[in-house]
Amino acid sequence: VGGRYSLWSAVGFPIALAIGFERFEQLLEGAAQFDAHVLNTPLEENVAVLHGLTAVWNRNLLGSATHAVMTYDQRLALLPAYLQQLVMESLGKRVKLDGSAVDSDTVSVWWGGAGTDVQHSFFQALHQGTSVVPADFIGTVHNDDPYAENHVALMANVLAQTEALANGQDSSDPHRSYPGGRPSTVILLDALTPQALGGLISMYEHSVYVQSVMWGINAFDQFGVELGKQLASQLLPALKGEAADVADPVTRELLSKLRG
Repeated sequence: VGGRYSLWSAVGFPIALAIGFERFEQLLEGAAQFDAHVLNTPLEENVAVLHGLTAVWNRNLLGSATHAVMTYDQRLALLPAYLQQLVMESLGKRVKLDGSAVDSDTVSVWWGGAGTDVQHSFFQALHQGTSVVPADFIGTVHNDDPYAENHVALMANVLAQTEALANGQDSSDPHRSYPGGRPSTVILLDALTPQALGGLISMYEHSVYVQSVMWGINAFDQFGVELGKQLASQLLPALKGEAADVADPVTRELLSKLRG
């Protein structure tokens, strides 16, 4: 099992040191509670199953090649990067468990950012671009921000953006017309606590597993990262000026540039 799943293990010890063991145990408790939800909840009401099946639908039936994640709490600003590894390293596979080729596209490219920061960067493409990009919007019902109006404004933006993506808007000016029909999922935490964060991460882990089952692939290996590292170890001596047998002509030319 790759390191992307290891924060619940002894590898999570630095997290416990950083936030305290009480909060780390709350993180684990939240994940365990969501594990129980997945185990005991009927499929039609199972949050992780529904999220995973929706992702497969968006990829294989809608043909969406990317998936965006927007967090409307600055403390979750790095979550999209974490999910990028969780999802793409787990599902970026082209062969099934038995070694045969997959018979459909698998993982989308996952990316995203923090709330209103990205509304004035890539949201233009989400609303009016030619590619349909499914998106997750993550917010909180309650927030401990001392400036309460900030949280209200953030949640207003969540509601506004998802409505605009879904419904669009007609206009006599084609430049101001929004096509709508852009799928999104809103995930609301009651509050951003260690327990809630543990449950959120667990939800995405189980969603990834659901997708892997649908595609018949192994979500827990990562052989695709090995070749580049092997080649890097072979090229390192050449970059240090040592003799090396480099077969690829493009790599040889780049080596000569780097070595001066």
